[in-house]
Amino acid sequence: MTDAETGCNDLERWADGSWYLPTYAEEYFLAQHHRIEYVAFEQRIASLAWLHNKITSGVDTELAEMQEMRRSGTHRVPGWEVDSDHALRESELVLDTDVRRIGSGVILSAAVATLESLMNQMLDQPTDYRLHKAGLTLKARELASRWHASIDHAEFDKHIAWLRTRRNSFAHRRR
Repeated sequence: MTDAETGCNDLERWADGSWYLPTYAEEYFLAQHHRIEYVAFEQRIASLAWLHNKITSGVDTELAEMQEMRRSGTHRVPGWEVDSDHALRESELVLDTDVRRIGSGVILSAAVATLESLMNQMLDQPTDYRLHKAGLTLKARELASRWHASIDHAEFDKHIAWLRTRRNSFAHRRR
């Protein structure tokens, strides 16, 4: 297919010459009233997975450097050896607990928000506007009732409950 036939230019091609999905996506991603952006959802989730890997590898790298400092003793200030050891231990603890938990919580919260955004697009009936401000569970229940023949309700509810519990646990954690 030529650029003239598709109305697209070379900027919309992958490096191997194939076309980006959005070029042909219109017929696959239409809802009754507007387009559902599954591609955007997929890209957001992939971005969050990438970010989670970067956070994890960053923490691991920092911890390895601190362990090397502990082994070599370069963190110690003469006359303050005990305090230096304590400060390094505190830094390791913060990285290995708080930073990991916060990173995971932020990623999970963003992933749930991304899922809720997709659900809002799928809730495309004229009376669904009230659900757009509702929480994850109400949106999921409505979608499950519409897909009653296509999904296992118990399994779907179990996954939604898992997401809700983890997100709320992070959001309401005191420390």
